[in-house]
Amino acid sequence: MKAKLTLVALAVLSANATAANFAVPQNIEKDYACKRCIAPEHSNTVGIMTEQRTHFDSQYGANADIRGKNYSIKAKNAGADNGHLKAIAHLGDVALELAYVNRRNLDDNDIGAERQQLSAVAKYQTQLITAFVKASSEDKQGQRISSVIDPKPTNYLEAIDHTTQVMNAGVRLHGNFWNIGLAAFNSDFTDNTGIDPDNTAQQASVKAGLNYGSTRLSMSASSGKMIQDEAIEQENSLVPIANFDGEVETLDYNARISSRFAGIKVAGFYRYSDRDNVSGEYEFFDAINTPIDSSKTRYGIDASYRLGSAKFSTGFEQNDRTRSDSDREETQENEIFARVDYRLAGFNSHIKVTSGERTGSQYRIDEDIFEKYYLADRDRINTELGLGYSHNNYGVNLQANIASDEYSNSSALKESDEASVNADAFYHFNELLTLNAYAGVQTIDSLEIYNTKISDEFTYFGFGLNQYQISEDIALGTSYTFSFSGSDTSVDSTEMGDYYQYQHLAEVHMDYRINARISTRVAYTYERHYDTSYANQPIEAINSLDDLNQNFTDHKLGVFFTIKL
Repeated sequence: MKAKLTLVALAVLSANATAANFAVPQNIEKDYACKRCIAPEHSNTVGIMTEQRTHFDSQYGANADIRGKNYSIKAKNAGADNGHLKAIAHLGDVALELAYVNRRNLDDNDIGAERQQLSAVAKYQTQLITAFVKASSEDKQGQRISSVIDPKPTNYLEAIDHTTQVMNAGVRLHGNFWNIGLAAFNSDFTDNTGIDPDNTAQQASVKAGLNYGSTRLSMSASSGKMIQDEAIEQENSLVPIANFDGEVETLDYNARISSRFAGIKVAGFYRYSDRDNVSGEYEFFDAINTPIDSSKTRYGIDASYRLGSAKFSTGFEQNDRTRSDSDREETQENEIFARVDYRLAGFNSHIKVTSGERTGSQYRIDEDIFEKYYLADRDRINTELGLGYSHNNYGVNLQANIASDEYSNSSALKESDEASVNADAFYHFNELLTLNAYAGVQTIDSLEIYNTKISDEFTYFGFGLNQYQISEDIALGTSYTFSFSGSDTSVDSTEMGDYYQYQHLAEVHMDYRINARISTRVAYTYERHYDTSYANQPIEAINSLDDLNQNFTDHKLGVFFTIKL
């Protein structure tokens, strides 16, 4: 069972590790293990946590896992960055939930913002009806990078102070083989600094489902609007209007049906999305902005059949888009695939071949202007291969992907070839020592107009080692993780510079059981992060901030106390 659960973790790692964030989770098996496969063990506990850090602010939080017959309270680092607290009470057919979430991230141009969200939910459920009301309020505060172009391009820090209030309610009737429901949604966004314009959004939806034998049908429809009619006040003067009367009306339809007969499973879906922009027209510098409408229509069908240890699948999908006032108002894309999966004992494999084509309406551009690559005619072939093997003490997973795109001669991009290989593995030396590792490479070779060749290469690798020594009352643990990722770009064999980042993360901790009810943990963590982000480099033509980088060395000392109730 342990080997199978670890393969789930490896699959998650390989799916998320392509030219992105390559840090290895500290508790790979605990974080990704199938919770349904583990017998539940529970004892009511409460605890407090304090962490002193050299890179970020000090952290204080509360931990709790308390469950009663009609209530539960769960907290993880509540009050600290990226902590949460949730309390649930059951009163007959009524359930009440109160939650608090704190999130801190670095997604605002590497400066960072903190989100604090408070939500309340009331739910009523019987055999025939389910109804709920949910309200939440989120405050987002921090800083982001902004710029001004006059008299000289200058970057500066701009304050973030946003409030978003959401109200959601719905009711659903359900029987033994059917269900139908209605829901309504309202969101209000307010910028307390007066920099970003306030806006609102509303949506009403209906959903229905039908189960009959092996056939399942689900349908939904929704209609809404997004409105922005507040004054625009910006210090950088990039928007030459004082008020934008903006409104977008939305319409969505979805339907899916699946059935099984004679060992064959067949499924089909249909999705339609329309965005009708009814905003006004305004002079924008030397032009007039024109509201753009868009619509998407997707439908497809797939079938699968299992024969012994093999599973055969095939399918077709059509994706049509319409964009008003665009270089190409209509595009039609279709894709067909065939896949074979094979599993035997600890071995699993699959191969998938996909062929796609994009066409569309006539371009409305001058002859000396090239077509945009995402609108141009294109033929695509993609091949994916996956291999995996697991044993009681070890496992390995390998996935390779090769894709080739060919564009029409009128496109600035003529062809593009992409290849990637991802591998990850684990090994249990014994109950106390586990090694996990991963690596991958991705190459993209493009041929542009005038036979310009561009080559991009992304590489990454990492490994983690965990060791634990356990006695009756004391548990000593050490862990180490290293991860690296990098990219290199060349144009016509001329190197354009590379990018890389790496991270060292090491931890030593001691768990001490004072008595049967009280235990404590002391942990020391060392983290070294470095990257060559070009946002960290000065540009002579731009007045910029002194330091935008996130390169750091961090020492963290944490103390945790836990009490069993």
